[in-house]
Amino acid sequence: MRKYLHIIVLAAVLVILQAGTALAAQTVHVVKTGDTLWDIANKYGVSVNSLQQNNDLSSDRLQIGMKLIINSTTASRSQTPSRVADSNSIYTVRSGDNLWTIARNFNTTVDQLMSINNLSSDRLTVGDRLYVRAAARTTTTTATPSRAVYPKATPPAPTVKEQPPTTSETNANEAETDLGATICDYGAKFLGTTYRYGGASPSGFDCSGFVGYVFKQHGINLPRTAASIYGVGVPVDKSNLQQGDLVFFKGPGASCINHVGIYTANNQFIHSSSGKVYGVTYSSLDGYYYSQYYAGAKRVINQ
Repeated sequence: MRKYLHIIVLAAVLVILQAGTALAAQTVHVVKTGDTLWDIANKYGVSVNSLQQNNDLSSDRLQIGMKLIINSTTASRSQTPSRVADSNSIYTVRSGDNLWTIARNFNTTVDQLMSINNLSSDRLTVGDRLYVRAAARTTTTTATPSRAVYPKATPPAPTVKEQPPTTSETNANEAETDLGATICDYGAKFLGTTYRYGGASPSGFDCSGFVGYVFKQHGINLPRTAASIYGVGVPVDKSNLQQGDLVFFKGPGASCINHVGIYTANNQFIHSSSGKVYGVTYSSLDGYYYSQYYAGAKRVINQ
């Protein structure tokens, strides 16, 4: 009888210890003014993806007072993660890594990493082994993420016309193109500006705040949100995009348009990103994420 009593007591102690460990593994963060998913993830050493998964978030929008569960079992990010692949150019994923940071550290792109590793999503697991093509970047590299990963788009060379324009319609189209190029050049001045939810000034932009600010400086007033901006202008086919057109996206699980950017050239657009590249940057419409969630384009210049 005493032997069975010892076994029961030991089992109870193990259950209590496991429950305590599970509770200790979770931390609750209460969202404050100015918080973003990126800031919170960095604070606790976890990824933005894990925050969204643990809290069933379908977008990066937060509300003051919201309680977020932080899974601290993944928050043991090394302060000095390995930056060099082995002789076979294989990198082992560490806690806190994501495809963007790995791509930046090895002078490559997220799309290239996904391609050579046959990845169907950007989710990583600690211990995964990834092939990387380029050698590790040196400590003297100082390029900002927005410039290192997505170089500035070069406007296409002007089309040579056999005859000079003779109609007011042609002149109007050229005026639209010139204004679009001017808007794109102006937006590029803010490359690297931090993403800030609700921000609409050079101290910090969200996506619609950036678009609205840039267009306002050129006499065009736009609604405040991406969904509202989508309600104005003239629809444009993806194959007919020109500089200054607005491109829209509907992220996973979103019930409406939730992201907007400005088309520049060469299938790229400039926007304020809250994703792995954080802040004003260039991205490609052919990229893994943006090609999936592209929702359409509108032309608001001279409309």
